[in-house]
Amino acid sequence: MKTLLRNKIRSKLKNYKVPLNTPDPSAPLMLSGEKRVAVAGAGIAGMVAALSLAERGFRVTLFEKASYLGGKIGSWTFESGGETLRTTHGFHAFFNQYYNLLALMQRLGLDVNLKEIDDYVVLFNEHEKQHFKGIDPTPVLNILDLRKRGVFNVFTLINPLSIPLLQLLRYDPDTTFRRYDKESFTRFARRTLMPRKMRVVFNSFARAFFAEPHKMSMAELMKSFHFYFLSNEGGLIYKSLNDDFEYTFLRPFEQRLRALGVDIRMQTPVESLQKTEPGFRLNGEDFDYCILATDVKGTSALLQRAEGLHSTDVQQLGSLKATDRYAVYRIWTDRFEARETPYFVMTDKRRALDSITFFHLLEKESAEWSRTHGGGIFELHSYSLPDDLRDEQEIRRALLEEFYIYFPELKGLRIVHEYFQHRDDFPAFHTGQYALRPPVCMQTPGLY
Repeated sequence: MKTLLRNKIRSKLKNYKVPLNTPDPSAPLMLSGEKRVAVAGAGIAGMVAALSLAERGFRVTLFEKASYLGGKIGSWTFESGGETLRTTHGFHAFFNQYYNLLALMQRLGLDVNLKEIDDYVVLFNEHEKQHFKGIDPTPVLNILDLRKRGVFNVFTLINPLSIPLLQLLRYDPDTTFRRYDKESFTRFARRTLMPRKMRVVFNSFARAFFAEPHKMSMAELMKSFHFYFLSNEGGLIYKSLNDDFEYTFLRPFEQRLRALGVDIRMQTPVESLQKTEPGFRLNGEDFDYCILATDVKGTSALLQRAEGLHSTDVQQLGSLKATDRYAVYRIWTDRFEARETPYFVMTDKRRALDSITFFHLLEKESAEWSRTHGGGIFELHSYSLPDDLRDEQEIRRALLEEFYIYFPELKGLRIVHEYFQHRDDFPAFHTGQYALRPPVCMQTPGLY
């Protein structure tokens, strides 16, 4: 019976595929003349842009202000207690819905480094948790499975105030944003009497955008819910790389870029950008095209120095805002957790702690350190810090205190090494921002 339903749903949703463009098979695959492209920012977006263009014959120059590639997946070393250790901006997952990125990783042979998580888990306290493993990945059937797991109940379905929850099933790019972009998740959840566990599920989506629920656009959440849950069979079980990003992604990617002739300029921020008659001038050097793959703060700073861009582009790029402050606290310790757990868990946030990563269960290099030193490597992540939590020592204490709520056996552990980050450089998806969000193709010719 379920097989028939799955096939019917797949057919109704057109095999979960929506055509976005129609490539012209008669168009050439390679550039015939010489064209120069400047790519500002060497995160995943900038690296992929550089690769795609270089493979088509463009001369690409990749500008990066940091001393490492990767942006938010960047990896670097630091010294502590006589040891050289690696750290990153924080845990990253690769969901099945990352179709283009996963296809690229497969093409480059990087997919062999992916390790699937055992379960998607949200912890409520030491003993209570919400599991998502085993939920039917088929849209509609997965909703029914959520009911069986206690995420919502019959009262939710028959309560008149809960009728707006049906809008979660009716995502439309235009209508949804017109109706819900100015409403926060907190307000929507309150007026629809959203059950507690359902709130936790949606909170996990909201926090992935580094936003507090009272700031997060409900339209963006609906879009996210569809992308990860209601419009395909990808499900919530994901993969992550089984060792540090430097070894499993960045280094081989960089080697491929250099083999294609990409000019990679590390520690070289774009200090100036001018639109010229034939193209662009960056840092005094001429290019035919310019691709901005910088973070929000970098884009804002560059915009202050840019000359000759279309006024619409200036307005839209200027509307971009950084999201709330977040913290990443990685600790190398003298103890291990007492019970079996996936390498990553979400938490029902009290004040600061949103997620915990057990790097000794995920990465080869971390596992080796743990075997040698007899302790776990944990990353405590706050995706959105409350306004009243600003002192860095207090943030550390808050993260550890909540960590011990879920794993009380670790209370009193000794921190051998630590690396703490307190940042605010992710893009915001707060209420009311969608209308001015810049598109991929800008009004300034040649700017992307």
